[in-house]
Amino acid sequence: MTTNDDKPSDPDGKISRDTAHAKSNRPTGSDDRDRPPKKAKTIGVDHRSSLPSDSANAKLFLWQFSHAKDSHITEDPDSVAHLVRHFNPNGFPLPSLRNMKKPNTYVKMAVAHAKRLQDIPRFDELHEVKKVFWELKLRMKVVQDRERANITQLAAAGKLRNQHADGLRQESYEAKKALDASYLDVLVSLKEKWERKKVAANCEALLCELPCLRAKESELGAELDVAVVPSEENDPGGDSGRSDAQYEDGTLARD
Repeated sequence: MTTNDDKPSDPDGKISRDTAHAKSNRPTGSDDRDRPPKKAKTIGVDHRSSLPSDSANAKLFLWQFSHAKDSHITEDPDSVAHLVRHFNPNGFPLPSLRNMKKPNTYVKMAVAHAKRLQDIPRFDELHEVKKVFWELKLRMKVVQDRERANITQLAAAGKLRNQHADGLRQESYEAKKALDASYLDVLVSLKEKWERKKVAANCEALLCELPCLRAKESELGAELDVAVVPSEENDPGGDSGRSDAQYEDGTLARD
């Protein structure tokens, strides 16, 4: 029930029909205030029930989007944000600013939103960036594989070089060993030749001294003969004593 204090009345204290008709057509609340228009139901919106006494503390409605793709949420044709974005497409006239309480704030917000949308890359730009990224990643992988192959080839070349160096060192050692053996053989042969030459030289020296010795022997034999003749004349019986001293083959037998 409502009191007369809350409703306009005529001078007779009765409510006019026009006023009552206007009141009945206008949605009112329990305190005779204008009710806000009902919001349209949306899919995926969490409507929380509240008691009539807690209507002032009810939470405001907020859009909540979930997105798990690489592209921007407004560029995904399957997302609710894409549909909301196309509610007011480009070229759609903005609502009148006359009935707004803070038109300047709305204009600033719209301009900032437009600038932010300009800064956000579009889906095709993101696709190009992603394509370039995958191309660079593929090239980097190819370069890394080539670098690994080069490292493997360098390691194999280093191993072959070390083996070749070891082979050269072994061959050099064997060559030096053979050269030392040949030098030793040469020295041994030279020593043998020198010894043979020394013996031959000694023999030649002895052969050269032999005529001189024979000449001296002949001279000594002649002197002995000269010395023996006078003694025989003085001692006739001395032939028996001298019979043992005979010269054979030009040599003097000594006692």
